[in-house]
Amino acid sequence: MAKDERDPAELALTALAGRPPRFTDEQAARLARDIFGIEGNPRLLYGERDQNFHIAVPGGPDILLKIVDPRENADVIDLQISALRHVTRTDPSLPVPRLIAARDGKDVAQVEAPDGARYAVYALSFLPGEMLEGMPASPELLQEIGRTVARLGLALRGYFHAAAGRRIAWDPRQAALLRPHTGLIADREMRGIVNKALDRFIEIGPRLAGLRHQVIHHDCHPGNLLVDHASGKITGLLDFGDIIHGPLAFDLAVPMAETQGAGLSPIGSAAAVLAGYAGITPLEEAELGILYDVILARHALTLAIHGWRGKHDPEAAAKLDTYCALNGPILAEMMRLGPDKALAAFQAASLGDTAATETLVARRRKVMGRNLELSYVKPVHAVKGRGVFLWEPDGTRLLDVYNNVPSVGHANPEVADAIARQASRICSNTRYLHETVVAYAERITRTMPDGLDKCLFVNSGSEANDAAWRIAKAVTGNTGAIIIANAYHGISDAIAALSPYSGPLAIPSPPHVETLEPPDIYRGRFREDHPDAARAYAEDADRAIAALAERGHRPAALMIDSAYTAHGILDVPEGWLAMVAQKIRASGGLVIADEVQPGFGRLGEAFWGFAGQGIVPDIVTMGKPMANGHPVGLAVTREDILADFTGRVDFFSTFGGNPVSAAAALATLTVIERDRLQDKARATGDFLRAGIKALGQRHQMIGDVRGCGLMTGVDIVADRATRTPSPQEARRITNGLRELGVLVGIDGPHGNVLKVRPPLPFAREHAEIVLEAMDKAMTL
Repeated sequence: MAKDERDPAELALTALAGRPPRFTDEQAARLARDIFGIEGNPRLLYGERDQNFHIAVPGGPDILLKIVDPRENADVIDLQISALRHVTRTDPSLPVPRLIAARDGKDVAQVEAPDGARYAVYALSFLPGEMLEGMPASPELLQEIGRTVARLGLALRGYFHAAAGRRIAWDPRQAALLRPHTGLIADREMRGIVNKALDRFIEIGPRLAGLRHQVIHHDCHPGNLLVDHASGKITGLLDFGDIIHGPLAFDLAVPMAETQGAGLSPIGSAAAVLAGYAGITPLEEAELGILYDVILARHALTLAIHGWRGKHDPEAAAKLDTYCALNGPILAEMMRLGPDKALAAFQAASLGDTAATETLVARRRKVMGRNLELSYVKPVHAVKGRGVFLWEPDGTRLLDVYNNVPSVGHANPEVADAIARQASRICSNTRYLHETVVAYAERITRTMPDGLDKCLFVNSGSEANDAAWRIAKAVTGNTGAIIIANAYHGISDAIAALSPYSGPLAIPSPPHVETLEPPDIYRGRFREDHPDAARAYAEDADRAIAALAERGHRPAALMIDSAYTAHGILDVPEGWLAMVAQKIRASGGLVIADEVQPGFGRLGEAFWGFAGQGIVPDIVTMGKPMANGHPVGLAVTREDILADFTGRVDFFSTFGGNPVSAAAALATLTVIERDRLQDKARATGDFLRAGIKALGQRHQMIGDVRGCGLMTGVDIVADRATRTPSPQEARRITNGLRELGVLVGIDGPHGNVLKVRPPLPFAREHAEIVLEAMDKAMTL
């Protein structure tokens, strides 16, 4: 068979109009008998270019007789046959047809038809099973399809053939070739959707060069898959006719695009196939990033080819009618859902995180208890984060306006890279020298007031506060603690005693702890119209000091969160904290600034929350936000305090400030400073609070809007005049926002303050989303 010298692009299109040979059943039976020595009853099967006959052999086994389109290149036939042989050698358990040799021992025979044309003929084993086409697949079967396609890809990984470089119209890389012919699609709306899909793929074309390439089957759609429904196994991978050399992701995209699951959305079906595939062959990030567009291209190519055939080969077009009736609506739905939703679902599936949320809740309760809190009536099942967004397994995007821990954004690439680089080298304890932790200590102390220049590394904010409390007791010789009522500072036993935040589960404070009245000028005893609310509230420190003395304690420390988060994010009267700090020091205590929440520029006015209130603490503590969520904590203090403490106590944290944690913290600090996130927090926060106050003109439940930078409290009330808190309404709004794709928290002693505390990259465009969603949630 001579090689075709026509232009490859021309061949890709003209092959679409090719019709299979037209041998009769009687002729097919004779070919099977004469060439392969097999007697049987033929039944014609569908073939796009080749003519396929099922030869039922009495007593078996049956065979598949293939009569090849006479225009097919001889090298392409050899490509298919040698690929089959390679697969059966490398993975004999794969359910691919086996070649059946002719009587003369050859794989392929040449026959001449009455019209003088010569045809290549070969035979394959006939595989058992039911064709999947037209039947919805269970999630388990979809995953099995993905696993089988991955195994086939592995089997072909070491195979190459020169003819695999051919160009065929079903290759998405031919999108530009078919784009001019989309005008032949009759339905105007569908034509526009196809054009958008092809244009998207053409745009990402340059990215394909960076993907893994190999010889791929490229046609594992339901019409080429045989299944045994009883076992849930794939029993047949058919038709190597579209085999090419191309991106490995193309092989996966075909079943993701065309195999539909029972009761699943197009994205859900595709994600299930992907989950099975990724369990065998993990995908690279770049491959995940292009799958959505490859799937769109697959559907769009089918519709464009159907349109082309409608004009040039109506008989062949009719054979695609059923496919197009399915592909068109799926393509439209995929376009509507968009790439972000699809990518999130695909990334979740690639990690194996496809469990239904309800199932996961039940499993969690079984092993973690029923009382471990889940936020929102509809729990968030986050499987991916990027910047200020989270995604759930079905691709639903959520704007995260609640989590301060990923301070420079979820999955920040610089922080992730720093962690990965250091973890791949060494992660040792801090009794060994390491550059990164020293470099971080040098950098972070430059942001502090003069004198605060000694660092004590631990593993969390709770540990940092625990260490600070131990230091205060050791160096002062005192035993009393003063905090604000309803404060929260951590979970260690010592610090839990300084955290009466537990609501109805709270236990009385121990004798060595005394609480201050929160300096609340909205709902407290002294309000915004008081002539000197700061001094009036500060006088409560005298009462607290005296109360401790009555119980045999002097203050070792005042511990304060300068964002007053657990108290409802208060706007405290100016000068209050400075006056309280002065009283504590006069009675022999230290001042500990808990900067886990307000620190690192979050409040906009200053890098540290305490700096905006005119004090210099004796100890500053911080936690996981310093490393974008990686477990680390730090207490910064003066040289005299640390020397006194370490002279009395042999303090050591094995992995506090380990090289990996230090690398994460250093990268986080670099991003905050380089990207001027403190300045952006101030500007964005001002815009957001102004917008929420404007909403208050329409929504009477907004009683007060407080805070600074990216720390905002929205006080929800039942009555503005009486300022009666409404925790029920706050919960309703919070759950309504979650349904609208925006996550906020609830805080304050009455549980009625919306806590708006997003990652620092939160920008004006995100604030606009929040304002629109708040308006809707408060209207419902």
